[in-house]
Amino acid sequence: MTVQADTTMIYRNLRFALNSAWQSFWRNLAVSMAAVLSITLILILAGVNLLVGHAFSQVLDSFRAKVSEISINVADDTPLQTVYDFQQQLSLDPRVTNVRFVTKDEALAQFKADPSNVVLAQQIDGNPLDAKLEVRVANLSDVAAIDTLARRWSGVDPTDPTNYQGDFVNRMLGLSQWLGLAGVGLLAILVVVSIVIVMNTIRTAVYHRRKEIEVMKLVGATEWFVRGPFVLEGVMTGLIAAAFALALLVIAYQPAVERFRSDIAFIPLSYDPAFVASLARDLLVGGALLGALGSYIGVRRYVRL
Repeated sequence: MTVQADTTMIYRNLRFALNSAWQSFWRNLAVSMAAVLSITLILILAGVNLLVGHAFSQVLDSFRAKVSEISINVADDTPLQTVYDFQQQLSLDPRVTNVRFVTKDEALAQFKADPSNVVLAQQIDGNPLDAKLEVRVANLSDVAAIDTLARRWSGVDPTDPTNYQGDFVNRMLGLSQWLGLAGVGLLAILVVVSIVIVMNTIRTAVYHRRKEIEVMKLVGATEWFVRGPFVLEGVMTGLIAAAFALALLVIAYQPAVERFRSDIAFIPLSYDPAFVASLARDLLVGGALLGALGSYIGVRRYVRL
């Protein structure tokens, strides 16, 4: 019987908090909509930040896949057994995920199959290309070490050992780290601004309901009975703002990607519908948490029980 009574009381308190939050939102509609608009703009910036970060991750992953594969050119006079032994050594290295031996004939066939080499392929007499070992490395940071190992191998072509581009790899690693730090910093700033906006909105609502709150205190209302509606109002504000921001971002995402690809075709950027679900989750959860946190801080300062 006691459990049923407690459940009924919790249900009534929750319904009261929801009704009070909704009424307060509409009672201060001008202030509430101003907060929704401000948070919507901030969440749009946050969403754009997430989309740009995801787009750069796609581009970096594409380039990372290319530069994580290093070609070791084999000198023409190197015995096949020596090549196979070195291939076996590389395949046992924990930093290497795959090693493939490409003969001179296969290298020439690959060269001729590339549309950008059509003119050069017609001018080639014989086969000037080296056989090579194509090595895929697990971590981009280990490519330099594999390159060093390859250059020390006795069977490498001394005139053109590998296709390793150290500067480009180092720049990619630096760019990836910089983008990660910049994204975190921008999100931190947006979070602080959102919380301040929600705090000011809730403080306005508390001020308008100050007499009602005093009455609730006098009749013995608990702390969360008073604070609950304001916290729910903050959550409501954050969710509405997140919904608006998400709708605008979803509408603009695919056209923006298609326009970018048409203008800069050589950058491997593509529309990722799976990321939309992740973006929706992040924005809705983030909006609700920002609203709850901002409203709790605002109420905590002005509602003294």
